[in-house]
Amino acid sequence: MQIDRTNCMEIILQEFPAFRPRWDEHLKSWSPVIARPVALDIAEFSDFALELIQNGTNAEIERLSTTIERMLVEGDSIVNYTFRVLFLKKIANARKKNRIQIDRFIAKLQPISDYYCQSLDIFWGEDIPMVITDDEA
Repeated sequence: MQIDRTNCMEIILQEFPAFRPRWDEHLKSWSPVIARPVALDIAEFSDFALELIQNGTNAEIERLSTTIERMLVEGDSIVNYTFRVLFLKKIANARKKNRIQIDRFIAKLQPISDYYCQSLDIFWGEDIPMVITDDEA
């Protein structure tokens, strides 16, 4: 089953039940005049994920890594793109502020996530930096 806008957040809520109260507040704040862009939903989850990276257990960090990998591998083009560009970039920006905690997550990145981080670094032509070098490991 491919992950798309209709099931993306359901999967995330199954994996991270602690996200539910925040998700419910997010839904209340949305006006139903037009369809809610999936990027807004993923942005809300990204903020939750950053808090989880800061304060979560190693098991939660691993589950987050696995979930992100799943979104990148099984996600349709919209879900994949949004996780690549929005989620990973937000993590990269947070790394500039709190490297120790973010590196705990980066160290657990799975192959596709790691590949996209390297590709984004080349594309943006900047030091994101999302890849831990041998010197940093």
